[in-house]
Amino acid sequence: MVPFGFLTSCDNDEDGLPNNGQVMLLSFGPTGAKHGEEIRFIGYNLDKVESIELPGATVAKASFIEQTSELIRLTVPEEATEGYVTLKVNGGDDVVSKTQLSFDVPITVASVTSTVKPGNELTITGTKLNWVEGVVFDQDTVRQFVSQTPTQVVLQTPVTAKTGKLIIMGGGTEPSFIETEEDVVFTLPAVASLSPNTLNNGEDLTIVGTDLDLVKEVVFTGVGEAKVSSFVTKSATELVAKVPANATKGTLTLVAISGVEVTTTQELTLVLPAVTSLTPGAIKHGENLTITGTNLDLIKEINFTGVGTAKVVKDNFVSQSATSLVVTVPNNASKGTLKLVANSGAEVTTIQELTIVLPVITTLSPAPVNPGQDLTINGTNLDLVESIEFQGGTVVSTFESKTQTRIVVKVPMNAKKGVLKLTTTSNYAITTDAQVIIILPAITSVTPEPVVVGNYLTINGTDLNLVRSVIFTGDVTVSTFTAQNENQIVLMVPATAKTGVLKLITTSNFEVTTDKRAQIGSAAPNISYYIYNDALRSEDGDEWQQWGGWGTSTQDLVNTEQVNRGSKAIKVVYSDAYGALQLHPNNANALAGYTHILFYIRGTVDSQMGIQVKNSAGTASSDFAFDVKKDEYKLIEVPISSLGDVSGGISELYIKNYDTAPNTVYIDDLGLR
Repeated sequence: MVPFGFLTSCDNDEDGLPNNGQVMLLSFGPTGAKHGEEIRFIGYNLDKVESIELPGATVAKASFIEQTSELIRLTVPEEATEGYVTLKVNGGDDVVSKTQLSFDVPITVASVTSTVKPGNELTITGTKLNWVEGVVFDQDTVRQFVSQTPTQVVLQTPVTAKTGKLIIMGGGTEPSFIETEEDVVFTLPAVASLSPNTLNNGEDLTIVGTDLDLVKEVVFTGVGEAKVSSFVTKSATELVAKVPANATKGTLTLVAISGVEVTTTQELTLVLPAVTSLTPGAIKHGENLTITGTNLDLIKEINFTGVGTAKVVKDNFVSQSATSLVVTVPNNASKGTLKLVANSGAEVTTIQELTIVLPVITTLSPAPVNPGQDLTINGTNLDLVESIEFQGGTVVSTFESKTQTRIVVKVPMNAKKGVLKLTTTSNYAITTDAQVIIILPAITSVTPEPVVVGNYLTINGTDLNLVRSVIFTGDVTVSTFTAQNENQIVLMVPATAKTGVLKLITTSNFEVTTDKRAQIGSAAPNISYYIYNDALRSEDGDEWQQWGGWGTSTQDLVNTEQVNRGSKAIKVVYSDAYGALQLHPNNANALAGYTHILFYIRGTVDSQMGIQVKNSAGTASSDFAFDVKKDEYKLIEVPISSLGDVSGGISELYIKNYDTAPNTVYIDDLGLR
C-alpha cells in the first residue's frame, strides 16, 4: 500500500449530511503519486460511484482495487493527466472535485532532432511527454506544440533559435527541467559566391548560398557603420543587396535572425580611384595641380602632405572627371604623397610624390655678422619669402633688397646665433639649415662684489677676447686691461665708476649691453664694533634686536638690491614723513668706550634724516641730522657725545626720516668706533 503523505482536501464537496444518501468526496490522494501507483478517494456513500473520470482516462467500477461507502482505491492509469476529478454516480448527480489532481511525472527524453533550420519543426521522443509544458530555446520558450502524445512532441522552432542545448519543462506536482545531452544544431546562412566580385558603391551585390532567408542584416567592411537590413530580393538561395556608399574592400558579415554572425571567406572588392601621374611634378602653393588616372570621379577629398590639415574637398575642385582631376594646391601643403578619399571613405595613397617649390638658402655672408649689419642671403626662389625670423624672435619683413636669388636684410639688434625661419608669401613657414653666425661677448659673473674703486675687477664670460673696451655706469670707459683672454678680463676700477650694468664695446665697434652689474663699494670701514654687517649683531649677551619702529611700510634686513659691502643691506621704506627704524641693544652699555656711531646710507632721492637714542633712564636725546644722497652711499659719522648723557647706557637707537614721504633708503655697515 502506498502511504499517504497528505490528502488533497475538497473542502466538503457536498453540503449534505453523511446519512442523507448523497455521494460526498472529502479528500483524495496522495498528492504526487506516480502513474501505476495507488490513489484513494475518501468520502460518504462512495459505493454509489460507477466510475471515476481522471483527466485523460476513466477508471470503471470494475477496475477499482477496493470500493466501500467511505473508500475507493484504484491504480492511476498511464493516460491520466493533471486536472479535476469527476465521480460518476448511478442515479444521482456527478461529483466534481474542487481541487486538481496532479502526479509526480518522471519524464524521459529518448531523442531530439539533431539539426534543424530555425522556423522548421523539431521532434522530441520519450515517455510521459504529454506532461511537457514548454521547451526553452536560447531566447524563446515554445508552449504551443504542433502535436503532443505521451511518446512524442512536435513543435515549430523559433526563427531566433541558435545552436545549443534545449531545456524541456515538465509538469506535475514537482515540475521538472530536463536539459538535452547534446546541442541541437540550428543551421546558419552559408555563402557560396559573391557577384560581381568587383563593383562600385551603390551597385547591387548578389550573394548566392544556402539558408539566406535567415539573414536579417549584411554588414560590409567599411568606414564607419556600413550595413544593410533592407534587401532588393531575398530567398533561401539568393540575396541581393545594394552596396553602401561607405563600404570598402573586405569580407561580409551575415547576421542571422538569431543574432548569430557568419563571416564570409570571400572578399568583396570595390572600385577605387588610381593615379598615374601628377603634373607639374614641382609646383608652387596656390597653383593648379592636374591628377591623371582612373575612377577619379569617385574622389570626394584630397589630403596633401602638409603642415596641419592640408585638404581640398570635392566642392572646391577646379574640375573632375573619371580620368582627370584639377585641384589648387593649399598654402600649407608640403612635399610628399597625396591621400585620395573615395566617396565610400576608403583612402588611396599615391605612389607619386608632389614637390612644392620653396625658397632655399645656399650661403649667408658675412659670417660672422653683427647686429645692425646687412646680411646677404643667397639661394633660389627667394622672391617667395615674405618675412625672416632670426633666433631671438625678431621677424623682419622689410628688406634692403630682394630678388629670386638674393635677399639683403639688416640683422636685428637682438638677433642671436642660429638658424633662420623663412615665411613665404603663402604664409608657409620653413626652418632652414642656414646658420647666422653672430658672435658677441657675454658676461657670466663679476668678482668681487662689491669692488672698491682702484682695485681689480675680474669679468668672467665667453668670447671676451672680442672686447675692445668696458664702459661702467657713469660713462667711464676702460680700454686698458691687466689681463684678457676668451673667458676673462681683469681691469682696474676707475675712480669715477658707479654701481650699475656694464657695457662691452667689441673690436667691430658694436655695443653690447649686458645684464651683469659692477657693484662699486668702499674699502672696509673703520668700525671696531658692528651693529649690522649683513645681519644684526647676535653674540650671546651682546645682541641687537629689530623693534617695530613707526611710519614705515618696509623694514628688510636681508635686502640684496643695493649693497655697499658684503651681500646684504637694510632697506627701509618710510611711509610717514617722521617714521623711524627702531633698534634695541640687549647690552645697555654697548656704546661704552666708543666715540662715534658710523654707517653708510644711500637714498633713492636726496633727503634729510636724523639719528637719536633713548638712554636707560628713558630720556630721548636730541636728533643728529644728516643728508642722504640719491643713488650714492654716503658715510655718516655721529659723535656719541652729541647724543647727550649715555653714561648709564641706552635702550633704543632710532634712524629717523625728516619730511620726505615716501622715502626709500639703504643702510649698510652700521657700527661703532
